[in-house]
Amino acid sequence: MDQVKIGAFIAQLRRERDWTQEELGERLGVTNKTVSRWENGNYMPGIELLALMGREFDVSLNELLEGRRLDDEAEFRAAADKNLASAMESRLDRFWKWMERYGAYAALVLVLCCIILMLSMGLRRYKQLHPGDTQTAGTYCTSQNPWELGEYIVLMKEWEGVRAYYRYRQFEALERGIYEINGDVVTITAAGRSFDAILKGKCLYVADGSGELTAFPKISDDAWFSNVDYKEFEK
Repeated sequence: MDQVKIGAFIAQLRRERDWTQEELGERLGVTNKTVSRWENGNYMPGIELLALMGREFDVSLNELLEGRRLDDEAEFRAAADKNLASAMESRLDRFWKWMERYGAYAALVLVLCCIILMLSMGLRRYKQLHPGDTQTAGTYCTSQNPWELGEYIVLMKEWEGVRAYYRYRQFEALERGIYEINGDVVTITAAGRSFDAILKGKCLYVADGSGELTAFPKISDDAWFSNVDYKEFEK
């Protein structure tokens, strides 16, 4: 069935009766926009609407499906056979016809979906293999107010197998070293000593010499230094 041809025939029949699209829509119980989509060939009326339209225009369903008036019985039968065959067309055949018309768009959408899926799976796998890079690394500070002086701990992402650790107060570099992760325990080695810090949620708890815990809430997933020159850690 040729939707464009059917639409042009509907428009012709409507004009023959001097009806507007709105008047035809009222007779069929649809809007004038729907009638316009039919006549432009953008949308195909259902069988029930085509049958109702046939009664309004005094034409047969086969003539509507053929998109023209059928003058003799031979034409009518030929059209009936063709329309019956079209109605019995398998879903698979309709699918391949749809693919011929819209296949390029469908293929593009499929490729984009596959790319997004692969990226998502890769990111998930990376997070599984590098938990320190995605969960632990970042900047921690005893004060979450950037305008207040506080003590900072910076845990760098792994680089060439090393995870760097830095600790400083504003305007004063304290120490640097390395750290390892084992579940919720972050083992830090710096200034010739090793000690453990506990990571709970987004807060790092570090014990001082007397065993008292100091909380360092995470303030950024990125490593940064406030009022301290990176080179001061080289001294």
